[in-house]
Amino acid sequence: MNKHLTILFALLLFTTLLFAQQAEAETTGQEPTMNAQGIVVDTEEIVIDVKAMTPVSGIYKSKADTFMASGKYRFMLDDKTIEQNSEQLLNKWLKESK
Repeated sequence: MNKHLTILFALLLFTTLLFAQQAEAETTGQEPTMNAQGIVVDTEEIVIDVKAMTPVSGIYKSKADTFMASGKYRFMLDDKTIEQNSEQLLNKWLKESK
């Protein structure tokens, strides 16, 4: 019985050692390299397709699609309102300048 347990233990130890080996890192072939000055130079080539970023020019947008309706803003400008706001601003500026 002891002989079987010892052989079983040895086999388990051997299999764990086999599975515990460190796997080698896979190389992609495009690794950064060092130039003569010791600067790391990346050899990967980045391609940016500018045509994919341009807006579509074949679609017509009418002026109504881009124009904001002026009815949303209600500016009531008359002489009295402008005079009151001007006096408030002038008084505020005078206080700040002192």
